[in-house]
Amino acid sequence: MNVKEIIPKIKEAAAKVSAKSRRAILIGGAAVLVFAVVFAVLINRKDYTVLYSAVNAEEATEIVSKLQEAGVAYQYKDNGDVLVDKKQVDKVRAQLAQEGYPKSGFSYGIFIDNAGGMTTDSDKQTYKLYDLQNRIGATIGLFDGVKDAKVTIALGEKQRYVLQEESDNGSSASVVVIMKDGGSPTSEQAAAIQRLVAGSVAGMDMDKVSVFDGNGLEITSSLQKAEGEENGSGEELARIVEGQITGKVMNLLGAVYGPENVRVSVKCRINMEKLIRETLTYSTPDKIDETDKTGIVSKENVSEQTSDGVTGVGGVAGAETNADITQYAGNTGTAGSNSFYSSEATREYVINQVKEQGQVPAGAVEDLTISVAVNGKDLGALTMNQVKALIGNAAGIAAEAQNEKIAVVSAPFYRGEGGSMQTVNPLESLMEELSRNPFILLIAAGIILIIILLVVLILVIRWRRKKKRKKAANMQEIPVVAVMPDNNPEITKIQNEKAQGLREDIRDFTEQNPEISAQLLKNWLNGGGENGG
Repeated sequence: MNVKEIIPKIKEAAAKVSAKSRRAILIGGAAVLVFAVVFAVLINRKDYTVLYSAVNAEEATEIVSKLQEAGVAYQYKDNGDVLVDKKQVDKVRAQLAQEGYPKSGFSYGIFIDNAGGMTTDSDKQTYKLYDLQNRIGATIGLFDGVKDAKVTIALGEKQRYVLQEESDNGSSASVVVIMKDGGSPTSEQAAAIQRLVAGSVAGMDMDKVSVFDGNGLEITSSLQKAEGEENGSGEELARIVEGQITGKVMNLLGAVYGPENVRVSVKCRINMEKLIRETLTYSTPDKIDETDKTGIVSKENVSEQTSDGVTGVGGVAGAETNADITQYAGNTGTAGSNSFYSSEATREYVINQVKEQGQVPAGAVEDLTISVAVNGKDLGALTMNQVKALIGNAAGIAAEAQNEKIAVVSAPFYRGEGGSMQTVNPLESLMEELSRNPFILLIAAGIILIIILLVVLILVIRWRRKKKRKKAANMQEIPVVAVMPDNNPEITKIQNEKAQGLREDIRDFTEQNPEISAQLLKNWLNGGGENGG
């Protein structure tokens, strides 16, 4: 059916609807729209709490990238606070702690508000410390293989007087970790626990956190040792480089497509071999032309020999010389006498010589590849080469190697929880899409309202048609009754009933419209008088 034919019919049907029905339809449509908006807000409402606070911009980009990879909803504020859903905060904090976060800022934003009005400030600080210890212990309990964890924090005293001697009274903490198998946490877990506790307490250094296993053995990971391993391990260095490059690429592409629509994966290989490089360069000074190889003469020896009073150029017999010209004189023509001469020249040239020696330290980037996925069917306003150029310049990849080292694809993202292939709840998916695009919600509400209007109009039209058909059927029964014989008692009864109904209709019409009835009666009387005269 053509749309142009439908619109006039809708207008015609709407014109036939009474004002009362229109009012009811508008109220119902508005109620549906309000219900849809409230329902969408309630479905997508999450209770966000502070994950990390006062995080610098570079690290915040890395943390946001990790949250996006894990499919965790988050909020980021201008003051450096990163917030996540309250139901996931402990799990997320544990996962990020194992990956080395936070490197700056604090995950310290927990304040209890259940203290009474008579509670002193000291008591409130104590309650806050207890709550912090319990939350850190609960977070450590989410680590792989951990059964329970007890955290004890000793806050340092502030220096209250200017002349007070400085002393090492900073905050410290101890953590007892009980594993499910009765063993000890790994060194990576110990370092993560130290980093987690130090990041949760303002002013606490990582080396002030002691970690013990369930057997009472200290497994504290030394900070210097951790730094040494980090500097000496190619994998750790590669992870750092990968994180930095990921943050740069995300910061760049996130501004174009939105952080939630970009996924970046970086693979880096670090060369940990130490190289000593020596370079020796020769050059000829004061060249006559490009083919000149003579250089500057620094030493020259010339030897001449004569015989029989004849002066000539000579040399040492039986020796090979580096003379320019070697001549041997033969018989001079004088009977019984011989003469000869020889000459010898030795020249040494000076040539420029540059010797360079340097050491290439370990940790040079040997190979770097980047893969980027963009949510959507295409790359929008940018071309593939432009996107690769942006990524390559941000990562320091040469232009001639960008096509080989960078891979970019555009495809709609799968919206499963945590990125796993599992059954998607259609309602949750729909509500998530509507929350991201409020315009779609308004369109959907408008469509629902139009459907309701169409249904009401169809019902009204059907009711009116049914009423007309019933009235037409009643009108068709009257002639049939008129031709029937009068001697049938049933027909007479029906006629009497119809006459009774007509009298009642006339009486009702007269009561409701007395002026019209009086006018009709007057006209009838006037007309009857004229005919009689």
